[in-house]
Amino acid sequence: MWVFIKGIPGEYKAGDLLKLVNRYFKPAWSELPVKGARISGSKILEIVDTGSELRECHGLVYIKPPRMVHSTIGRLNATTIKRRRLHAHPYVRRYTGRDRRREQLDKTVAFPGERRRKDRRRENLVSRIADSADSLLF
Repeated sequence: MWVFIKGIPGEYKAGDLLKLVNRYFKPAWSELPVKGARISGSKILEIVDTGSELRECHGLVYIKPPRMVHSTIGRLNATTIKRRRLHAHPYVRRYTGRDRRREQLDKTVAFPGERRRKDRRRENLVSRIADSADSLLF
């Protein structure tokens, strides 16, 4: 299952992200890693606002098995890097074609205060994968 991590520094690489998440699969009191936990890959996603040229970096980490995801997310949410708090959540891919509201909204009359008529995502964003590391750990 993919985990999306917001708030990572811009100079972070995919290998640094693997080391960060890898720390949570090895308890401090034990030399042995958590049995069965694996990280299959990590990616650094760079999002640039074309209007203001602001750059954001986010991390994507693939964790197996899915039962380990929620405990890892809880630990990542309590982590700070360079005085920045990380925010992690399961990654869900959104498609405009899967929006069931679209069929219902096309049949109705436009209401001026309706926010759901348009997509609420930020405009003028370009995203690319800045760095990627595919490996099988543990």
